[in-house]
Amino acid sequence: MIYHEDKPSGLAFPIIVILIAMVAIVGSLALSSGHQASARVWLPATSAGP
Repeated sequence: MIYHEDKPSGLAFPIIVILIAMVAIVGSLALSSGHQASARVWLPATSAGP
């Protein structure tokens, strides 16, 4: 005979992984938003011209 056992659906593991990933993304965005570095562009000195 074949007995069908009630197995857990296994839904908890993917939800935990997704939540951990979301926390990591939000945390990295929060840390990077506080340290905005302005872009530095070098412009050559303009001559006085003729």
